[in-house]
Amino acid sequence: MYGTPVPGYRAPGDTTAIATDIMAVLLDACAAVPADGAETALDAHLAQHRGGWGGGQSAPVLRRALTFWTRLHGVLSLELAGQFTGMDFDPAQLFAAELDNLLASR
Repeated sequence: MYGTPVPGYRAPGDTTAIATDIMAVLLDACAAVPADGAETALDAHLAQHRGGWGGGQSAPVLRRALTFWTRLHGVLSLELAGQFTGMDFDPAQLFAAELDNLLASR
C-alpha cells in the first residue's frame, strides 16, 4: 500500500474508499478542536494544495490531521519494522507519549 507508486496504477475503489473513510473520521475529530493560533507556512501550503482528501476542511484542520496521522504512522512503522530493536526502551511508551503530545497540542 505504501510502496513505490506504479505508473498508471489506480488502486481499487473499495480500498481507496476505506482509506477515505478513515481519514474522514480523523478530519472530523481534528475539526472539533478549537483553532490553534496564527496560520503556519504549512497551513498556507495546504490551502493551495488540498487535493481530494481534505473534505472541505480548513487548512489548520488539514495540518492537524496530517501531523497526527504521519507521526503515529511513523512510530508504528518503525516499531513494526524492528527499528527500535536494541535501543533499550519500550516503544509502547514512545507511542503513548506521541499520542499524549498530539492530543494536548492544538
